[in-house]
Amino acid sequence: MQDYYKIVSSSILYWFSQKKWFVFSIIFALIFISLPTPIGLTVPAYHSLIILFMVFILVTSEPIPFPAIALLTLVLQVLLGVAPADVIASSFMNDAVLFVMGSLMFAIAIVHQGLDIRLAKIIIAIFGKSKRLFLAGLMVVSAILSSFLGEHTIIAIMLPIGLAIIKNVDSSTLDGKNAILLVLFSIGYGTIIGSIGTPSGGARNVIMINYLQEFTNIQIDYWDWIKYAYPILMIQLVVAYFVLKFAFPTSLDNVRVQGYKRSIAKSNSATNIKHLFSCLIIGLIITSWFLFNQELGLGIISLCGVLIFMICGMVPWEVINKNTNWGVILLFAATISLGFQINETGAASWLVEKFNELTSSFPEDSSFSWSFMAILTGLTSNFFTSSATTSLLGPMAIELQPNDISFGMSAAIASGFSFLTVISCPTAMIIYSTGLVSIKIFFRVGLLMFSSSILILYLVSKFYWVTL
Repeated sequence: MQDYYKIVSSSILYWFSQKKWFVFSIIFALIFISLPTPIGLTVPAYHSLIILFMVFILVTSEPIPFPAIALLTLVLQVLLGVAPADVIASSFMNDAVLFVMGSLMFAIAIVHQGLDIRLAKIIIAIFGKSKRLFLAGLMVVSAILSSFLGEHTIIAIMLPIGLAIIKNVDSSTLDGKNAILLVLFSIGYGTIIGSIGTPSGGARNVIMINYLQEFTNIQIDYWDWIKYAYPILMIQLVVAYFVLKFAFPTSLDNVRVQGYKRSIAKSNSATNIKHLFSCLIIGLIITSWFLFNQELGLGIISLCGVLIFMICGMVPWEVINKNTNWGVILLFAATISLGFQINETGAASWLVEKFNELTSSFPEDSSFSWSFMAILTGLTSNFFTSSATTSLLGPMAIELQPNDISFGMSAAIASGFSFLTVISCPTAMIIYSTGLVSIKIFFRVGLLMFSSSILILYLVSKFYWVTL
């Protein structure tokens, strides 16, 4: 019997050690629920903020799987009286969620076609004359493609190209090590930077478009977003090139672009009708995002692309089902739903009011509020997914200046500055998973890139956005 109690107690202790942050979040919630509701807040608004902080704790520590966090977020909104179940359900499934689901599936369909080899041939044909031009080409191509097709898709296509180029590089020397890092960061930074460029570049962009439409009646179409974001993207690429050149000085002697060119040339170069048809579908979907996003929504258009791939037999459902991260989709939907309720219950307005009280000593026309919001969303997104950050902090950003589009746009764009941590976005995690990039190096270089990006965002919003 004594042995039984020892086993039970050790099991409980082990469970607690693994789930301590989950237990802490529950205790946190119970304590604050038992306290009086702060002045100026309704009970539903107060409870929505409690859930917000619970979600932040759980997502950053991940003691339970993401799908469980998503379901807990939905359940708690109903149980704590934030909104009725039908209201929660209506905000749970919207175009932003459909876009996240559609874009992930669309990415899987594209990768399934094996377009990386054909893309490598094109890059080499255009940029293969010099090593530095080739690396710049990798960054530019990654950025342009990820802005339209999403970073998940492009990092999956571009990383194999980079790894093939550096596979024979001698990492025992500083020059060789820097060459490896330069190649990987060129692809990684290009992909991250590109994700801010269009609504289809990242779910956070679509989330902010939805918020602006719902909370301010500001209509942002596909082309409008490009006009705001692409100048930032182009300046970032130039800055990133010099930042990486400074951070990783190398002769690139060990990088064998020509060797990779020969290996590519040996592959089957015959025109693949499936590749041509895939490119046609991609072009059709991108064109539709431009022309029909207001009428159909970005999510429905993305799902149409997936539907065409499946109907034409170019990707089986089993492949899509197996590789789609349903947990991430659930989490996006749940956090978007919570973001809606934070705004609808008045919690966002209350947070803004308290923020204004704290900053009352600053001049009304100062840039402090803007800077605070941009830096807050940027930093938060490096520990808390960019989409979730925009979902939860987006309403607060809009409430700061409801009639100023720059606050909402800046919050969404800054949440895409995933340069500081390896857990900040899929691209960062995939680059880190190669085992060739350390957390310390990622942060050291990323800090310079993050600071530069915030400054670029400020200058563009201050001097260019006002002309639009």
